[in-house]
This record gives sequence, structure tokens and C-alpha cells, in this order.
Amino acid sequence: MSLKLRLNKFIALNTGISRRSADSCIKEGRVVINGNKASNLATFIEDGDSVTVDGKILSKKEKKLIYIMMNKPKGYVTSRSDEKGRRTVMDLLKTREYNRDIYPVGRLDLMSEGLLLLTNDGDFAYRVTHPKFNVIKSYIAMVKGEINSDTFNKIKNGIYLKDEGLLKPHSVNIIKKSLNKHLLFIELKNGKNREIRKILEFFGLEIVFLRRAAIGELSLGNLLSGEYTMLKKSTAELVFKNKTGNSKSFDKKPLIKAFNSGRLN
Repeated sequence: MSLKLRLNKFIALNTGISRRSADSCIKEGRVVINGNKASNLATFIEDGDSVTVDGKILSKKEKKLIYIMMNKPKGYVTSRSDEKGRRTVMDLLKTREYNRDIYPVGRLDLMSEGLLLLTNDGDFAYRVTHPKFNVIKSYIAMVKGEINSDTFNKIKNGIYLKDEGLLKPHSVNIIKKSLNKHLLFIELKNGKNREIRKILEFFGLEIVFLRRAAIGELSLGNLLSGEYTMLKKSTAELVFKNKTGNSKSFDKKPLIKAFNSGRLN
């Protein structure tokens, strides 16, 4: 069967960038097909065509797409490498084969933990992270500090920071509370860098831990901290099925037990 793919998809599959980024490469004159500079975004690639981007020859076969779900522990940088020499999520992968062209989808900061996706599918990564696709990320936060009704309403309404604009959760609910300790379920739709931390810290709350429990309808399940599993594409795409307020997407029992016992870490 003859391979026939739209040019931007062919580039995305063989470089890991998104189709939108591939379109930009074409418009900027960086793509050459059979010795001729490509300019038409509607071009299709067939068997036997030679395609180069920035002088690099691309494979003429669709590469195997990889989707990995990891339970990121604290203390790991969400990056392929780190200039400060800190451990990255790539160090957790036991098979170095995966390190060649996969990369983290979005980010979890150094001290946050939980669900992290890695892939070599640029189009998938773009749809997960771009705000226009409204992918919902669900988090569990355990905090110390007072949250009265007024503070809770202010957290729900969000805060405005001069350099970043409005930071506002899609939803927030209290799962459990005791004196000055609270277990929160928070959803973000268009999450900005360290958004939850900035909102909670704005109100003087100490974050004991922050864990991403789910993306869309894809949840960690029983995946232990530091472990990862390969996903089928159909399973990975559960991230695009958003069910807001779905606090049932994670097991709350261990968290509530730790909360009640005072063992917050």
C-alpha cells in the first residue's frame, strides 16, 4: 500500500513537532521535497519522495508512536536535560531507547508529583497543552493554613498578578479538613506555570504536597511513584474526554488516611 500523507503530518510524525509547527516550517521555506522548496501547505507526500527539513533528511516511513504515563516523584525536573545537573524525568526510564526522541508533555514543577505524559507524537502533545483544546488537569493538594468561607471563595475566583494576569482554577473542592489542614481537589483548564502554587501561596497556605491525579479521564490508577507504563494511543487519548468535577478519578482513601494520621508526606 502506497504511503500518502499530508506534508505537515509527515513532518510531525518524523520530527516530533506539532502539525502547526510543521506548517510554520513550510511557510518559512525550510522544507524541501525532491530538491524543490515546498510552499503549498496542501502538499501530500508519497513513497519515493525525498523530504528534508533544515537540511535533514526525514524517514519515509511512519515511525512508531510512543505514549508513556509516568507517576513523577518529587525532586525530578520535567525536562529532557537540566543545565544545573539535577535529575530529570528521563532518568526514570529504564530503556534508553525511549530517550531518543520522546519528551515530556507539559510540565510538573520540581516539587510536584503525579501524572506526567511523555511521547514522540508532536500533534498529540500540542493538543494536550494548547489552551484552545480545554484539556482538564486534576490535582490533589494538601495544605496547612486557615481556609474560611471567604478565603475559599477568593481561591475559586482566582487572583490577578501583574506579570501573569488572572490565575483561576476551573474548579476547587475541599475533600477533607481538620483544624488548619485541608485536602483539596483542584481542576485547571488552561494551566499556567506553577499556577496552583501561586494561588494557594497568595493566601498564605503552606503546600505539603501537590499531585496531578488525572488528565481528562486518564488517571494514575495504581501506578506507584517513579514508575511508568506504556499506553495504547486510544488510552492516551482519554485525556481529551473531560468530565469536570471527576474527583472519583483517583483513590482518595490513602490520602485521607495519611491526612487523618497526621503523616502528610
